[in-house]
Amino acid sequence: MVYVVSGDAQENVESAIGHIPGLGLAASNGVCFSPPTKDSQMKREWHAFDLGVDWDEVKKVVLPVMSKYTARTNGSFIKLTHSSIGWSYYSCDPEWGALQASHLVLELEKDLRAFDVRFVTLKGVIELVPRRLNKGLIVKKVLRDVAARNGGGRSGVDFILCMGDDISDEKMFTSVFSFIAEMEEDSKNVIPSPPVLGDDAHVISTLGYLAHDGDAHMEEATPTTQKEEDASTFAFTVAVGKKASHASQYVNDATDVANLLVSMSNVDMSNDDMCWNNQGTGAEVFA
Repeated sequence: MVYVVSGDAQENVESAIGHIPGLGLAASNGVCFSPPTKDSQMKREWHAFDLGVDWDEVKKVVLPVMSKYTARTNGSFIKLTHSSIGWSYYSCDPEWGALQASHLVLELEKDLRAFDVRFVTLKGVIELVPRRLNKGLIVKKVLRDVAARNGGGRSGVDFILCMGDDISDEKMFTSVFSFIAEMEEDSKNVIPSPPVLGDDAHVISTLGYLAHDGDAHMEEATPTTQKEEDASTFAFTVAVGKKASHASQYVNDATDVANLLVSMSNVDMSNDDMCWNNQGTGAEVFA
């Protein structure tokens, strides 16, 4: 099972790669997700984690304030996704934009004390998200679902490759290690994933394990536990770019990512019309 986890909006992710059969999608940093489809003609079904935040009420507080700062900061704009509100000043004068961003956060922090939300500061962007939201939620859920569907324990998951290039991807890496550790834990000590909502906003899973088989949804029992072999033999976390990271390996750049995936797929890509530089036959992965 392959998933692409993006910080972009659901509509943009689906428009870009939603037509690819067999590919799972997760948008808005993993808060909403669509299981893999069997063919490109199937309509995608989207689910979302219930993170305990009334987002409509949050918007009523946040949008008027952000609009005020947008009006006074040339080049800034507001970006809305499923469960985030961003204020981008990337294209503004750097000093003025950073100053306005700091004032915006101070003003909103006071108004948002009643909500379980937090600010994420990225390059040129201030983003407001549910406090519990991170990309690790969807990673752990997918791994749990696969393990449960295939019988649980080590037999349920035999290979993990998790790759990312952003600071927000670090939670994906740590979630892989957390999943491996919990396979040896008593299921009573395992914290379940948040409840999952369907397209019509009703709860379709509260156990944290939602397997998907065609159009059917099956809630599975907690995966069984057993003594596992060394995770380094089947679980690989890979940072893109050499930097401080929780990942156990790294590749140099996005070209290495593409080459690595092609090598793993056994697809003949000798055609010169590839969209990345493939001089040299494979990617180098470093520990």
